[in-house]
Amino acid sequence: MALARCKDCGRPHGKGGNSYSAQGHSPVGFPNGGIVCGIARCENAAYVWLTTWEEREYENGRRVFQITGGHAATKFRIG
Repeated sequence: MALARCKDCGRPHGKGGNSYSAQGHSPVGFPNGGIVCGIARCENAAYVWLTTWEEREYENGRRVFQITGGHAATKFRIG
């Protein structure tokens, strides 16, 4: 699943077999859309980093993805 990271914290490192796309995507409403960096103590507006398989889905037209965490219903749209 995708991760949220700000410009300063940068691209996430893959864990558990996940690897992430080379560039982040701006969620709808960025930077005022409400998605913030997932790094502890960072509250900057975040880009969304898709896994490599999600990136392929994005290239095929998909625009709604789930974000990591314990709330499986948390979703976002990227432009």
